[in-house]
Amino acid sequence: MWRVTLAVGIALIAGCSGFFPASPTADDSDPVTPAPVPTDSPEATVAVPTSDGTVDVARLLDRHQQALSTRSFHRHVEQAGPQNTLDVWVDREREVQRVRRRFGPISNDVVLANRTVYTNVRDDPDTPYATRDATPNTSLLASPAGTDLLRQLLSDTAYRQVDSVRWNGRPVAVLAMTNTAETPTTENGSEIGRSRLYVDRQGVIRYVEHTERRPDRPDIDTTMTVTTDIERVPIPWWLAESDPYSSGSM
Repeated sequence: MWRVTLAVGIALIAGCSGFFPASPTADDSDPVTPAPVPTDSPEATVAVPTSDGTVDVARLLDRHQQALSTRSFHRHVEQAGPQNTLDVWVDREREVQRVRRRFGPISNDVVLANRTVYTNVRDDPDTPYATRDATPNTSLLASPAGTDLLRQLLSDTAYRQVDSVRWNGRPVAVLAMTNTAETPTTENGSEIGRSRLYVDRQGVIRYVEHTERRPDRPDIDTTMTVTTDIERVPIPWWLAESDPYSSGSM
C-alpha cells in the first residue's frame, strides 16, 4: 500500500518549505473562522469524557477521530501568523482530499482524487502538476482529523469543563486548563499561557486555542478550526483544467 504522509505536528507548520515538490500558488481565498464568541444558552448542554474530575484527553481525541472518520470536513491550523497555516479538506462522498501547507509566501499543495495524487510542480511553468497512482487506501495525511497535533499540544495539560454554550448555532462544551497558567516543571520546560477547546455533542473538537512559551525552542501560538459537512473540496487553480468534480468520473 502506497501512502503519502505529512507530519501534522508543529514541525509541519513551522518546518522547511521543501517537504514535497510544490510551488508558490495563488490564494484560494478560503474563509478563516474567527475566534469563537460564545453566547450563553440554557439549552446548550454538552458532556465530555472525564476521569478523576478532569477531562479524559485520550478519550476526547478518540471521539474526535471517530466523529470525523465518516464525515466531510475542512480543518484549518494556524500558527504565529496567517501565512503559517495548514489546511486539510476531505470529501468522504466523492473520495477527494486536499492538503495545503503555507509557510510565508510558499504554498505546498496536493490533491487526491480518482485514485491519483496530483502535486503542484515547482520551477516548471509548462508543467502545472505531476501525478502518481494511488491505491484505495491512500491518504495524504497520517492523521487527517488532526489527532496527532492535538496530542502534542494537549497531552501534558489537565482540562476541566468550564461551560456549555452555543457557538455558531451549535451547542459546545468549553474546556480550559485546570490552572490559569502552568509553571515549568524543568528549567527548559514550557509555560502554557492559554489553552481552550470547544467540543460539540458528536465529539468533534471544533476550535482549539493554545499558547505556550518555551525558553529553549520557538514559542507555540496555535489555533485549529474544524468545519464539518462541507459540500466539496476547493480545487486549486493549477488543477482547474483537470477538476475532478467536472471530469465525469464522479
